[in-house]
Amino acid sequence: MTNITPNGIIYGTPAQIVTVERAHALWALLRNDPRFCFQGRTVSVTGLQSDTADLVIALSRLEGYSSCHFCPRDRAPALAQAYVAAGLTPTTWDQYWGHQKAIAASQAFMSEFTPPEGAALKMVEPDTPDDVIRRICETSAGAGVMPIPGSVMRGAGPRGLMLYVEGTDGQVLATGGAYMAYHPDSARATEAFWGMLATDAAWRGRRLACWVGAQAILTMADRFGALGFSSGVKPDNPASQSMCSRLGVTRSDMVYAAASNPAIIGHAPVTR
Repeated sequence: MTNITPNGIIYGTPAQIVTVERAHALWALLRNDPRFCFQGRTVSVTGLQSDTADLVIALSRLEGYSSCHFCPRDRAPALAQAYVAAGLTPTTWDQYWGHQKAIAASQAFMSEFTPPEGAALKMVEPDTPDDVIRRICETSAGAGVMPIPGSVMRGAGPRGLMLYVEGTDGQVLATGGAYMAYHPDSARATEAFWGMLATDAAWRGRRLACWVGAQAILTMADRFGALGFSSGVKPDNPASQSMCSRLGVTRSDMVYAAASNPAIIGHAPVTR
């Protein structure tokens, strides 16, 4: 399903579209508060603090989904208990995280990778056509990744980028991006939320996601001064674990401790 909204093209299930629209409205109110972060899809809490559970619960009740980033792994069970007590569905994502090693690994990958013939790596620009935005969203959704709005892809929102691999027929073969999701006054100001990597089923196994991910890391470091790159990965997703590790973004002692509001978004995970 696609909606044309003040935030541009929003693609996803009806519940996902509602969540993204509410998140954008919330971010307009919370964007100057360093406690909160935003990567274009949902508003979350930047890190563990005394009232983290209350903040995540309030955000999830309003937008349908929220989480605590940079949560120490051993503190996640207590947050999950609080979410359940509030009638929400808890989910824990392993936080894969890399710094200089990720930049070096991405440089090494780019130096040796040979793209498939006819495949071109491109960046979404302010004038990227709607049809291309839709194809990016379709590729993301087809791989189980919740797309971000077209307006954010085009640069209206957190500083960052959306990349895609285009085939000779205009098909989007793979996509992914990264955003400076954290407030400049927070302790995570130089960290980038990275990933959202997706590959068309017919093109998997050809390292296109690594190509996109490596370029995203290098461009974020060069253009926005990003020093860290983190992504949420489910424990039962070995393909994503391997791809992240190849680029120096490895499993850390942190997690994303998330809560979904079944009354808005149902029980399914927001992304894979």
